[in-house]
This record gives sequence, structure tokens and C-alpha cells, in this order.
Amino acid sequence: MVSRLTCVWLCWLLLAALPAQAATLSAAVDRKAISEDDTLTLMVRYSDSAGLKKPDFSALQQDFRILLNRSASQITLRGAYTEWQLRLAPKRTGTLTIPAFSFAGSRTQPIDIQVAPLSAAAKQKLAEDFFFKIEVSQGPAYVQGQILYHEKLFYRVMPEDPSLSDFRVTDARVEPLGDVRSYQVNIDGERLGVYERNFAIFPEQSGELVIPGQRFSARVPNPYDRWSSGRQINLTSKPIRLEVNAIPDNYPQAPWLPANRLKISETFSRDNQQPWVQGEPVTRTIRIEAEGLAGSQIPAVALPVVDKLRYYPDRSEHSDQIDKNGITGVLEQSLAIVPTSDGRLILPEIRIPWWNTRLGSVEYAVLPARTIDVSASQAAAMPAGTANNTRASAEAAPAGGQGIWVLISALLLLSNFVLGFLLWNSKQQTDSQHDKTPRDEHDEKYYWKALQQAARQNDAGRFRHALIHWAQLHLQQPQLITLEQISQSCNEPQLTQGLRQLDNSLYAAQCGDTPDLAALLKCLNRLTANNRQMPGLAPLYS
Repeated sequence: MVSRLTCVWLCWLLLAALPAQAATLSAAVDRKAISEDDTLTLMVRYSDSAGLKKPDFSALQQDFRILLNRSASQITLRGAYTEWQLRLAPKRTGTLTIPAFSFAGSRTQPIDIQVAPLSAAAKQKLAEDFFFKIEVSQGPAYVQGQILYHEKLFYRVMPEDPSLSDFRVTDARVEPLGDVRSYQVNIDGERLGVYERNFAIFPEQSGELVIPGQRFSARVPNPYDRWSSGRQINLTSKPIRLEVNAIPDNYPQAPWLPANRLKISETFSRDNQQPWVQGEPVTRTIRIEAEGLAGSQIPAVALPVVDKLRYYPDRSEHSDQIDKNGITGVLEQSLAIVPTSDGRLILPEIRIPWWNTRLGSVEYAVLPARTIDVSASQAAAMPAGTANNTRASAEAAPAGGQGIWVLISALLLLSNFVLGFLLWNSKQQTDSQHDKTPRDEHDEKYYWKALQQAARQNDAGRFRHALIHWAQLHLQQPQLITLEQISQSCNEPQLTQGLRQLDNSLYAAQCGDTPDLAALLKCLNRLTANNRQMPGLAPLYS
């Protein structure tokens, strides 16, 4: 007799000898005819374990929105299988096709779905429960100008899983004006829920601009059947078409600035009622605010050349003020002005052309001309006796001696020119390095480290730049833009003298010696630990 163990082995051998049946992939739906506000379930089954892999379902998104995508695997005595279930909502009416899917060498068959439009009664009911209200800013639109888009979705029935389509406009830059808001309003005694979105649209070319219809989808639960998935609703707003005007022919040869309002202002670090001092820098800050433009769209102001005046650009900052009424861009441009001679100077008028989008006309933002009196520096204002003695000594020198002094003076002048060029080039390279160095603009520790590094390298320009930014943050006084203002805020004679010497070494007509930057740093560190002189500060750094 054949033993039972032998029979078992024979059965295993027979099974092993049978040809392996290839795994298959199949697809099915729970129904093939639905209405446009309904959903269907697609089931795709693979007759083996798929592991972490799955078919590519992205082709479905052409005609359907995928509301749910989940998978399940099971292993039984009869074998293993993996199944994916997807809940789909149609994007349009008519005949839609679920495409064929391929996976592990197997392929499904396409499936046609008939999507019927809603009846008039159903559309009326949907319009009563959910409806859009969209407003676009009135008046002509201009290329690169701001168009305001306000969207509200009202609902009477509380939805589940609400979703609004992403807001995109072809050939335009879109900026959100805050986050999506959800609230309730009372209209004619009825309380309605609202989803609100606001955007600023900046067309990038003239011609027709199409704002596509926005789609809202959600699920309305069945209050009488807790196990029901509810009713799927889909609502699309009407597209909006606008005509965008090109730059008008009568606009001057200047940067194009289409805005609702634009104004320009300026401030100085020194009172203009008092004379400026030859060789001492004065910081001029020009501020431009443009309602309906981003700050990045406002170019820096080109300043006219003025005789006996030197400019040293300090910083230019762009920022945006955003609310539901749009974007107001801001440019703050600061520079140090150094008069090189005493007497009277005239800062010329500055005129910025811009296009008033409300009135459709060219306007000008104007900074009027200013007359500045400049007094001689102490170095330049030598006593008359000293000048006479110098001239007498020169006259008493023999002719050969005069030639030597002329040669020495020329060499000194040449060396000063070379030294000045090297200092300027070093400052430019330092500023360039600053621009390329990533940093947190609101981190005072960054600027303190920059102060320490500048002191070690004896880099006066970099030390001044870092000191102003550090003081603004540490003292919480963003209006501090000069070393003179910083010295006034701490009332420390040693620091005041050092900061004045630092300014003179950088900007004075006859550059002085660079102060001891390490000593200045120690003085600052000591002051941060002295609450009596700089109230509210603590010794944060070592």
C-alpha cells in the first residue's frame, strides 16, 4: 500500500508540474449611467499580490475627478489578489471613457460611461443651495496693472469635503490676497455660509484675458441614512473675459507704472534748516508707495548728478502691503550724500511719471528741488595766520626747494587717489558679498557676527553697514539709519567719538584714519550690558 505521506508528495509534484497561470488585471464599475452631479465607483483587481506597486490612474483626470483612491490586498488558500477602489465624479456630460490600464504585463478594457445633464428642477435646487457671486474690479485693465478678483461661494446646506479649484489665469501673474475665509452672513433674515477668496491678477500681455470658471465640489450627506455616502454636488462659475490695454502711446520714455495711486516722499538724517557740514555724510531716504503695483515692479530712482556732491548708495528695499483691497508696493531707497565743498547746493527736482488707471492719464509724482547750505569743515576752515605762515615759508624756500615740494605734493595726490580707489573697490566687493550671503533680515545675531568679522578684518565699510542694521534690530528703532543717530541714542562720549571718526574715514573729503574697530565693538558690548544707558537691553553677545 502506498503510504499517506507518499500520496501527499505525489500531489505536490503534480501541482508543481502544472503550468503557472499568469496573473490578470480587470476593471469594473458599479454603474455605467449617471447624472452630472453623481459619482461612480471603479474597481480594478489584480489576481496576485501587487506589493507597493499600483497601476497609473492619472489618465482618469482628463474626464473625471478622483475623490477617493484606496487599495486592499488579501491572501487566501485559493491565492492572492489586490484591489483598488476609486470614487469618480464626472467633469462634463456626454459619453466619457474610463481608459485602459496596464500593470505587470496585463491590461484592462476601456469602459464607456454615460453622463446625463441635470434636469431643470435639479439645477434649480442646486442653485438654491449653492451659488457663486464673483466681482472683478471695474474700469479699464492695463498690461502689468492690477485686476482685483473677489469670489464668494454661498451655501444653504452644510457640505462635507468641500473643494475649490486652483485659481490660475493664462498669461497673467496671480497673487492671493490672504487665505480662504469661511464665515456666515444673514441675508433677508436667512443665514448662509460663505467661502471667500480674493486675488490680484497682473496681465503679462495685452489683448483678451480669460478668467476661467471656478469649480466647487462637495458632498451633501443624507440626513435619513447615516450609512449613505450622500449626494455629490459640482458647481462651476461662468468664465469672465476682459480686454487688457497695451501701454498708451502718450506715455513717456520711462518705466511703465500703472497704478491707482502713487506718491513719493523723502526724509533726511539731518535737519535741513541747519547747514550741512562739508565732508560729513547725510542719509537721504526716498520712499515710493504705489497702490496697485507690487514692490518689485517699482524701479530705483535715478538721481541727477550734482556738482560738489557725492552719492554712496546704502540700501534699497522692496515690500508689499496686502489686504483684500489689493497690493500696495513700497520702495525705500537710501543713500549717503556727502558735500565736498562749502557754499550753497541745490538738490534738483525729481519727477516720476506713472499711469493713473482710474483716470486713464499720465501723472507725475514730484519731489521739489531743495536748497542746502553747506558750512566748511573744521579741517578746511584754518585760521588766516596759519595760512599766511604757510605761504611765507613757501616764498622763503629756494627755487630748487619749491620743485621738491611740487613733486612731493604730486606723489601724495597720486597715492591718495590710488588709496581711495582701493578703498572704494574693497567696499564694492564687500557689498557684493553681502548681497550674495544668505541671511535672516530680522536676526540681530547675524549682524553682530558680521560686526565681529568686520572688526577682525579692519573693514570699516562692512562694520558701518552691519552696525546700522544691528542697532535697528537691537534697539527696535528701524528709523536709525546713520551713525550719528545711533550715538545720540546711547549718550556715550567714547562711542560718539569713534562713530564720528568712522564716518569721516569713509566719507569725508580728506579721509581720516580708520578708528579702532575692536575698541568700538567692546564699547558696544559694554553698553548692551548697561541697562542705565540703553534701557531694556541685555548682554546677549560675547
